Amino acid sequence: MISQLRNIDEELASRVATGLALPLPGKAPAAREPVDLPLSPALSLLGRAKHTLVGRKVGILFSDGSKKATIDTLAEAIRKEGGTPMLIAPRVGGIKVEGGTLKADGQLAGTPSVLVDAIALVLTEDAAEKLCSDSAAVGFVADAFAHLKAIGFTAGAQALLNRAGVQADEGVTDDLGKAFLSAASRRFFDREPCVRNLC
Repeated sequence: MISQLRNIDEELASRVATGLALPLPGKAPAAREPVDLPLSPALSLLGRAKHTLVGRKVGILFSDGSKKATIDTLAEAIRKEGGTPMLIAPRVGGIKVEGGTLKADGQLAGTPSVLVDAIALVLTEDAAEKLCSDSAAVGFVADAFAHLKAIGFTAGAQALLNRAGVQADEGVTDDLGKAFLSAASRRFFDREPCVRNLC
C-alpha cells in the first residue's frame, strides 16, 4: 500500500511509513503513468465547507463563581447563530454562580470535548486553578486544542489553558463575542503541526 501511495503523494507515503515504523519502500509500478491535474475546488470538502454555527454544538465550561450573565449572553448568541450551547460543569446539579444558580447539561467527567464542535471556558481564577488538578478538565481543554477546535475563554481561565498546553493561535480567543462565534464555525488545520508529529 505504501509503495502505491508513493505514486499519489510522496509526503503522505512517508507519513504513513513513519507512523507504521516501516522503511519507505520503492514505488510500485504504476498501471498507468500518473498525471498531475490542477486542483479542483469542486472536489475539496474543506474548500466548499461553509463557516457557520448552524448545526454545531458549543460546550461552555463553567464552575462555582462563573458569571451567569456572561454564560447567558454567550448561549443566546450561539442560539441566534443557529448553534446549540451545552453547559458543562464539574457537577450537574445547581451550581452557585455570580448572579444565581445554573444547572449543567453535562458533567465534566462524562462529557469530553469530542462531543462538541468548539469550547468556551467561563471560569474564575480560583475555579481554573482548582480544575488544573482535575484530569477531566485538563483533558477537556487539551483534546479540544488537539482536535483543532476553537477555544474561547475569560481571563480567569488562563491557568487551565496553560496546564492543558494550549498555544495562542487564530482559533484561541479571549473574546467570547463575534471573534469566538466566528472561530467556533470551523476547525484550525494550521494548528496540526503543534499538536502531532507529522514527519
